[in-house]
Amino acid sequence: MATSAQSIQSLSNRTSFSVLLSRYMRGQIGDSAWGKLMMIFDAENVTSSERMAYARFMNDMLADREKSLLHIPARDEATGILSDIRAKN
Repeated sequence: MATSAQSIQSLSNRTSFSVLLSRYMRGQIGDSAWGKLMMIFDAENVTSSERMAYARFMNDMLADREKSLLHIPARDEATGILSDIRAKN
């Protein structure tokens, strides 16, 4: 049985998305916010690693805040955030 770091990372990534979907289905993420998330995840210029990091980040935010305080960035805001992150790497 071979368990690689890549397999563990893949499981973690699926879990991040599963948790987001579960939160949406329980009503913790509204339709408008969910639509914004999907636009970001579906954007062609966002890498797989960035998608996963963003999913984990959003889960952390939801765990820390009441849903009424949660602000999901619009696609152009998310693009700016990703540009800032890319510039630092």
